[in-house]
Amino acid sequence: MPDPFWPPHHGGGIRPAPLPFQQALSGSAKVERQPGSMVPGEPWIGIIILFESGECRKEPELEDHFLREFLNHLEEGLREEARDLFRPERFDREQYIFIDQDEATHLYVVEEGTVEANIIHGDGRLYILNFLYPGDLFGEGALYEDGIYSYSAVAREDSRVWRISWDDLQWLASRDPLFALYLTRRVVMKLDQAYYKERCIAGEKVEKRIACVLLKMVDEVGITDKCGLVINTPLTNRDIAGLVGSTEETVSRVMSRLKKSEIIASEGKLLVVRDKEALLRYFDGLS
Repeated sequence: MPDPFWPPHHGGGIRPAPLPFQQALSGSAKVERQPGSMVPGEPWIGIIILFESGECRKEPELEDHFLREFLNHLEEGLREEARDLFRPERFDREQYIFIDQDEATHLYVVEEGTVEANIIHGDGRLYILNFLYPGDLFGEGALYEDGIYSYSAVAREDSRVWRISWDDLQWLASRDPLFALYLTRRVVMKLDQAYYKERCIAGEKVEKRIACVLLKMVDEVGITDKCGLVINTPLTNRDIAGLVGSTEETVSRVMSRLKKSEIIASEGKLLVVRDKEALLRYFDGLS
């Protein structure tokens, strides 16, 4: 007897749902034939999938809070149409999203998790440009034709992002010039942050570079609690070394001194700046 999920496709018939969907059904589902279906010599009409509960099982809805926040800068009449142009992707910890010098085909919005933007120096050392948090954009090379990604993007933890293709992005920008201006502003703001970091660490002692990065992280993701300002993302010595262009051993020595001076402390996997004013004085006192 033919497999009921894959009957012969006669003229006028309706093709059944693909096999992965059928495999996703629970054992409580049952199959019923419509009148006239699967009868030799008659066109195949289709099958109905019913659940004994009387309800169809639905895929869990994807949260899109930060995507919606991004799309709020579009004309209201374009938002729902634009929402359908974005595709969700999930990445496991340490999984690369794209590689430096890849063709820039998509712009991304972080919805959940943390993404690291980095490059590899000629000597093989990793240099971390910045971390990207929910609501941040990355993959800016997709904003211009024939662009390439100027850094690699890797998930620091299990993360979920939204992506939109270059063609769809250009179409949106052409429909709403103010949205195009908003995209330009976002890129300029990111460049300003990068320039600030480069001014902060260029030619400076390692101790000053580390203090600068810690102050920057506090401003970006600091949360106040009873112990001080918690940098609300795991930050290892390896991460700090990548951010300031130094070695883990050197960073470890500087961090130990800051902890001994009770300027910073550890709280599980997180760093706490116990005294921001003291950290500022430490930074200003280095020359």
